[in-house]
Amino acid sequence: MTLRSARLLVLLAATALAPPASAKDGFVLDDEVAICTGCHGEDGVPVDPDYPAIWGQQYFYIYTQLRDYAAGRRENEIMTGIAADYDKDQAKQLAEHFAAQTWPAIPSQAQDGDEALANTAFTAGQCSACHGKWQGDSRIPRLAGQQAGYLSKTMHDFKNEVRMNAPDMTNLMKQYDAPTIEAMSRYLASLVIR
Repeated sequence: MTLRSARLLVLLAATALAPPASAKDGFVLDDEVAICTGCHGEDGVPVDPDYPAIWGQQYFYIYTQLRDYAAGRRENEIMTGIAADYDKDQAKQLAEHFAAQTWPAIPSQAQDGDEALANTAFTAGQCSACHGKWQGDSRIPRLAGQQAGYLSKTMHDFKNEVRMNAPDMTNLMKQYDAPTIEAMSRYLASLVIR
């Protein structure tokens, strides 16, 4: 193989792995929002406990997650294909739309002992250094009032290296056992912050 052939192969591989550069044809924000609400809920309450609430979520976090799905840095059998169709501007429009909505009230209740176990884990992991008071900040997602099922799935995905778009979270979640993750999930879901 010549040097020129090798360079061409590298260029072709890089092109194949790059996120799409073109916009989704016929993009209409209201139509795309309607697609999103099929899972994330018409009133902001997701239709499945494992799906995240995205109404009122941090704008830049939503945008980054859409771009991560599109680029393959985060994978989901539904979201990867949907996000891959959007260019940056379309992803921004969707993120702006959902960030501007009011965070939904999702009934949730912690169990006895969850708060103490969760707070011990939060202190050990220095979670508040990034997550503050659990309301999110730009790239940091809001966790207060999020669905417990989604929080648990996400923490387990980091722990088991299924989700790879935040290496610090992977390292942190490996420290926690399953009962601790469940307690943290239920406690965060039960927090009511308006």
